[in-house]
Amino acid sequence: MRYDAAILGAGPDGLAAAARLARAGLKTIVLEKSAGPGGRCTTATFHPGFRASPFADELAPVPAGIFWSLDLARRGAIFFPQPLHVISGAVAGTQVLTKFCAQVRTRIAQELRRADGKAEVPPAKPWLPWQTESVRVAPLDDWSLQSMTDMLADLAPTEAAALMARALAGRAADPTLRGSALHLLAPGLGSSGIVTGGLATLGAALAGSAREAGAEIVCSSEATGIRQTRSRVAAIALADGSEIETAAAISTLDFKRTMLSLFRWSDLPEAVMKRATHYRTAGSTARFLIALEAMPRMAGDAALSRATFHTASTPEDYAHAYAAWRSGVIPEKPPASLRIVSAGDLSLAPRGQATVTMTLGCIPHRLFDGAWTEEHRGVLRDRALAALGATFPDAKILGSRLLVPPDFEEALGATDGDLAGGEIAPDQMFANRACPEWPRTPIAGLYLGGPSSPTGPLATGASGWIAAKALIADRGAGRS
Repeated sequence: MRYDAAILGAGPDGLAAAARLARAGLKTIVLEKSAGPGGRCTTATFHPGFRASPFADELAPVPAGIFWSLDLARRGAIFFPQPLHVISGAVAGTQVLTKFCAQVRTRIAQELRRADGKAEVPPAKPWLPWQTESVRVAPLDDWSLQSMTDMLADLAPTEAAALMARALAGRAADPTLRGSALHLLAPGLGSSGIVTGGLATLGAALAGSAREAGAEIVCSSEATGIRQTRSRVAAIALADGSEIETAAAISTLDFKRTMLSLFRWSDLPEAVMKRATHYRTAGSTARFLIALEAMPRMAGDAALSRATFHTASTPEDYAHAYAAWRSGVIPEKPPASLRIVSAGDLSLAPRGQATVTMTLGCIPHRLFDGAWTEEHRGVLRDRALAALGATFPDAKILGSRLLVPPDFEEALGATDGDLAGGEIAPDQMFANRACPEWPRTPIAGLYLGGPSSPTGPLATGASGWIAAKALIADRGAGRS
């Protein structure tokens, strides 16, 4: 059977793209290597009776237009804000951050509009392979030229600390270095809110929207290659030896994995090979899921039980951890952000007990002395437990689960366990990210719709949605 479009990956981007393509009347199939759709949007039992989302508590916001177009609210994907951030005992509410966050939203909206407008206009010369000289670095804007500390210099200390902690949760950066302000544009913890039932609720809503539109979702079906005929996409090769014939494909894998694992290197233009090889991925996140015997006793207002608690509070804290990460060493005090996720969602823990998630930053994918071993995991677990004890001194642990960057690579196919799809740096953001002609690639019929796109770190679902728009536009112009 031949399809008009095949989508690699049933995460938020893949499912959003599938819904849009199917609504346009294209025969669409989504291929997912996991047993179910959702990608990072999953919720799992990690200890009997205790559930949490393994990869993240929340993702960057889904743009309003996409959210309502996919009818996600009707399908149960309702986002509830996490209003407070606690850093070194100081409480910062979202209301004090409103003005600065409005600047961030404005800059993100500009990028989304630019990308959306570019997608709907087919290129004058379709599918022209890159030439080395055509891959130019775009001019840098203010966010790329400033450090995070400089960008936040005019704010009160508590506000600045809260924004820094939100942005750097699970990431690796020195906020004093030029270009680190870009992390403020990649929404972090507290930017979109928690979905009841964990992120699996969002994944199910996206899958339901795609299926209702007429897309076919096939799980436990890993794509291992893309076959070309006359220099354009012709079929997707699967791990079981079969092929899916298709006129076009959208890959929601990161740029490096798309180019270097799905094609024979000899089939790629030299400039593409060079760019993919040099594209930097930077896994830095670990997750620690914890089952507690009882809800931690919170001082003061009960609303604190739904706050996010950050253990790092100064630029120096992040700089020390970043230096360790760069050296392939587990930081002595990795930056940690903790949430009692069951405080706002009673379905995640048995009555009277609690589920806590901890997002750790500056955790290397590769250690200087070799691969991750049980001994290394034990070291990180001990340091995470120290952070838990410092935040919730009365915590009594029933069970836990630790995930490190290699676990993310295995589960999600993210190169080096990088959940952002590539290092957030001035030469890898906005127009400089991955493909110069995004969402189109130098491979005729192949579109990039995942985290390595310019909109990948900025919004959930937008990259797939925009890639689908480009495919539809090119098909209408007879180019796909």
